[in-house]
Amino acid sequence: MSHTLITLLKIVLHGDIHLDEIAKYIDLDVNSIDRNIQILNGYLKEKGIGEIERSNNIYSVKKLNGDVSDFFSKLDILSSKERQDIYCIRLLLNGYINLEKERQQMGVSRTTAIKDFKKVREYLQEQEIFLESKNSKGIFLKEEDNLKIRYILCERMMKLFVDRDFLSRQRKELLLEINVLDEILYLNTYTKLIEKLGIRKSIFSFYAIYSMAIIDSFKKNRIEYNIESLDQEEDFKNILETVKLEIGENPGKEIQEFLAIVFLQVKYLMKFDREISDSYEKFHEKVSIRLHIEGKNKEILREYLKSCYTISFLNNRYGVLWVRKRPLSEKCLQMIETIEKILKELGINMIYSDIMRLAGCVTNFFLTEEFKSGFKVLGVSKNANDEYSNRVIRCIKEFYPEIEFQMESFLYFRFKNRKELESYDMIISDTETFSGGNLRRVNTFSIREVQKCFINYALGKRLIKDEKL
Repeated sequence: MSHTLITLLKIVLHGDIHLDEIAKYIDLDVNSIDRNIQILNGYLKEKGIGEIERSNNIYSVKKLNGDVSDFFSKLDILSSKERQDIYCIRLLLNGYINLEKERQQMGVSRTTAIKDFKKVREYLQEQEIFLESKNSKGIFLKEEDNLKIRYILCERMMKLFVDRDFLSRQRKELLLEINVLDEILYLNTYTKLIEKLGIRKSIFSFYAIYSMAIIDSFKKNRIEYNIESLDQEEDFKNILETVKLEIGENPGKEIQEFLAIVFLQVKYLMKFDREISDSYEKFHEKVSIRLHIEGKNKEILREYLKSCYTISFLNNRYGVLWVRKRPLSEKCLQMIETIEKILKELGINMIYSDIMRLAGCVTNFFLTEEFKSGFKVLGVSKNANDEYSNRVIRCIKEFYPEIEFQMESFLYFRFKNRKELESYDMIISDTETFSGGNLRRVNTFSIREVQKCFINYALGKRLIKDEKL
């Protein structure tokens, strides 16, 4: 089973996904994707795992049988990047590596192992981490422990934990080898501390902390983590007090301080990770210019987008897919294309579903800006007073509590004069059109159709400006 087929299987296992979206994740054209999925289907049927079905160019796995994690654990295929990660983790965690022993376990040639490890060495040298060979003993770190070593280790180990359901045999063995702490205990502690400290829950923040704790258990010497400012120093003291209250005195002072400093780094993720921070500032600035967001709104958008952007950035880095179908609205697709274009201009890579999420985040920001107090909407339907129409209005008012929204039957609507019609910011009708520019026609008066009208209204104003540039 080739690495291409494994990648395809990982993608479709995350949910319904359109053929065009698969092409965003893997370097294949649509015909090659379809051909490879047919080959994959034959393999899955033979193993009795399930079947990939295609409907309207959307692929999904049906009749899924057995443990998918167990299936991946039986695979022996490793990509060059995965082999490099294994070498890097073992070297940095233990302080040395026996390349001959490693390559025998992986079942690769000496030439392949040397070629892979050369890339590891080059990367570490770029990070100012240097190695030395000691005869037949192996390859050793010149400096066994420092902050850079720990951060690189943390990033590589997080990949294993985040991708644990899709690990090949060798990667699963490595995970079992390094997973030396009580994960449930740390998860319970993490949950308590997150709630107390008001930090956003995420798979990345938990495994950042858990991975750093594992690294600390392997290393002999205690590392002094940097606190970048006096503000952070005060915050650190408060976090440390919370840690002491939640986990007690048993773990000891060093573990308490270690947990506190890692939680602090998670809290200050945008400042701590310069790569994310720098790329976010460029992205936020370009979005603001492209979509004409200025002054106070620009600062509101900065905070509004930060969390979504960070998770999207990490999803691309760690290979996590959160797959969603393409939106039907042309304005939504246009917004996605705008965000994708901005990211490409800045040289920032993201998986397609996260580009959609960023576009959705910007769209929601525009919706909150447009539909405030004073915005008047009139709904016109032949069945204006039925229970379903009333439920639609109640739901819309939950989404946008400040707007004025009223329903009216077509019978009353037809007798309104033009001045009355123009007093509404938007008229939504499933029965009749007129020449006014504020009318939006829908096929059925449903929440989805009304929301689509709202989105098209908000994006229409912004995207028209963008087209003029």
